[in-house]
Amino acid sequence: MAKRKNLIYTSIVVAGILIILNFISSIFFFRADFTEDKRYTLDRSTKRILREVELPIIMTLYVSENLPPDVNRTVQDLKNLLTEYNNYSKRKIDFEFVNPNANEEFEQEAIEAGINPVPLEVREKDQIKVQRVFLGMSIQVGDKSEIIPLIKPGIVMEYTLSTLIKRLTIKDKPKIGYITGHGEPSLDKLGQAMTELSVLYDVEPIHLLAEPNLSDYKSLLLIGPMATISGSQLRRLDAYLAEGGNLFIAIERVNGMLNDGIGVTVNTGLEVWLQTKGLYVDDSFIVDKKCGTVTVQQQGYFSYPQQINFPFLPVVSKFADHTITDGIETVVFQFASPISFTGDSTLNYQPLAFTSDISGKLSAPISFNIGRVWRAQDFLHPNLTVAAAISGNMGGEKEARICIVGDGNFIVNGYGASKIAIQRDNINFLANAVDWLSDDTGLMSLRTKGVSSRPLSEITDGRVFFLKYLNFLLPLVSVIAYGLFRFERRRSKRTKRMKPGFIK
Repeated sequence: MAKRKNLIYTSIVVAGILIILNFISSIFFFRADFTEDKRYTLDRSTKRILREVELPIIMTLYVSENLPPDVNRTVQDLKNLLTEYNNYSKRKIDFEFVNPNANEEFEQEAIEAGINPVPLEVREKDQIKVQRVFLGMSIQVGDKSEIIPLIKPGIVMEYTLSTLIKRLTIKDKPKIGYITGHGEPSLDKLGQAMTELSVLYDVEPIHLLAEPNLSDYKSLLLIGPMATISGSQLRRLDAYLAEGGNLFIAIERVNGMLNDGIGVTVNTGLEVWLQTKGLYVDDSFIVDKKCGTVTVQQQGYFSYPQQINFPFLPVVSKFADHTITDGIETVVFQFASPISFTGDSTLNYQPLAFTSDISGKLSAPISFNIGRVWRAQDFLHPNLTVAAAISGNMGGEKEARICIVGDGNFIVNGYGASKIAIQRDNINFLANAVDWLSDDTGLMSLRTKGVSSRPLSEITDGRVFFLKYLNFLLPLVSVIAYGLFRFERRRSKRTKRMKPGFIK
């Protein structure tokens, strides 16, 4: 009887503890994050954005029920993320969940908000059927709103949410000047870059001689000029830096014209002006064994496209420890030039991005040969600097900053039929650089959150040969060695048993 009472009391105590813990967990959300990139821990940029929230934020999730497990897991992760957002914003975020499939009124509400149904394959009773599901959300602050039309499984939602909240709550965006008039690509050719920068900044095209007051701009962008920049315009840049201005330069020191099969030097006067700041950009083409590919048509009985490595498209994955390169993994360049520092200790120089250990440079002018056989002597200049930053007093008492990249086209999308998608980290590099120049941490650490690329390390041909034969011979040698060991062991036992007196 006593044992039965003890069991009842123990069960009541355990049930009470579970109820209390469940109540506490509903109020205080906590979880341990053991992922490498801390994707389940709110970033410092997100926390800062949420602390600055003043107006209530209304988030509405339009999500269907009975979703497949992988999609449902994404929705559950999003719900947990919103709970953390609410806690850090001091309960200024109000979110609700709506199932548009429940009735026509909810479905119409979702469609009017901009959330449209998408077809989704669902396995049910050993059959696959396609059903219309809603998987989106809207965010509203005052009379402004933004939507996420489709929550894709597997993506890191924190950056998307924080970006939209920042866009809805920011009051006065700093102005960024985009310098034009020297053959620079127009803003509509920089679609990805402008979309990213527009979250925190107002980017305006300017002409150096027509703009009355450059100090109104937090930073200036000079991307890929191809025509001569006059001395009077360069002097305006000097005056801007002397007042503590900040400048991002993507210089096109060489021009690779694949259609004509030649590569030539580009002289705009900017390269000479940069030398007065201690930055020398060589008029040569970087070549790297770690590179992108080009498509060529192979002629034979049939004509077919083939991907061929093209060392003039270096793929850079080696970066210095700097705010600009925080979280950057891979940046792809085309016809880039190396950068070196010729200044003195009055300026703080920091190389940012480097080529691989198997890289080199070819002086312009050159002729392109797609079928060229590349040899070791073509890659005698390892770890060339492709991007760098300097800071310090540049003619005035205030600190100025310059970030330079030796490729003027690394963020150019183009437009129309020639439009291409740019590597995500190319855009992240530019956005991080503008944040650093503008002295604004912004969304810098969030842009690169989440593992996006894990390329294999380059190894030499000799090591490849060694590993190949090691993998082939090691199992054979191991089996033979084990066989000899067993043979010798059995022979030793037989010899021992044959000795007089072994059997007693």
